[in-house]
Amino acid sequence: MQTIIVIDNIVLKNGTLYAVGREEKETMVFLKRGNLAGKCAVYSLMMMLIFHKRINREDLFSKINFEAPPYINELKKKLLLRTKREYSMLSLRDKLLLSFNNHIHVDVFSISNIIEDEHRKLHFMIKEHLDAGWPVQIGFSFPRGKVVHSVVAIGYTRYGRILRLFCLDSAFDLEYTSIWNNIIDINMDYDGLLKLDYNHNVGVEVHVNSILLINDKLDLPFEPEEKDSFLPF
Repeated sequence: MQTIIVIDNIVLKNGTLYAVGREEKETMVFLKRGNLAGKCAVYSLMMMLIFHKRINREDLFSKINFEAPPYINELKKKLLLRTKREYSMLSLRDKLLLSFNNHIHVDVFSISNIIEDEHRKLHFMIKEHLDAGWPVQIGFSFPRGKVVHSVVAIGYTRYGRILRLFCLDSAFDLEYTSIWNNIIDINMDYDGLLKLDYNHNVGVEVHVNSILLINDKLDLPFEPEEKDSFLPF
């Protein structure tokens, strides 16, 4: 029997996915590519901010609103008006900090090499934040090309040495009554790191290599304090 862990702030109402956004208002969460300007990393970040109660979906579609918190207009200027640019996780973090005038706790962790400890650390941080009830923005690449993509992990389960992530992916429709629309399998076989991760929607291997975390819980560190704690299970 598999146990599925899902983040706290999810409301399935009349078959549609909602969250409690800013000012404690229920707001639809999912953004599909084409709803707004920008590319997948920006869409994923906006969904993260909805889950973290910093914005409502409606804020993204409205005109400049001087009654809204200033960071909303700054987010639009810095991220939603540059339609052709794809942002790295680091550049997303920097623009997020600028928009919020540094009044937000955000960090990025990336790996580039096949190093066991780095993979363990990345996997630990994903699971730790999902266990704490918060989403994780996941970045991955397709090894046979230069294409990169970003999704939001909102839950997980375990299959042996596979950490199966349930994700919101702006590249695909979100079906009625569903709370995720893509599954990413993370390989935790640290004796076989050459084996890649797996994207179920397109049926290809990928390399999950970066995460963006927003930390609203003071007792939840961004990183494990000791090497031994990198072991997620």
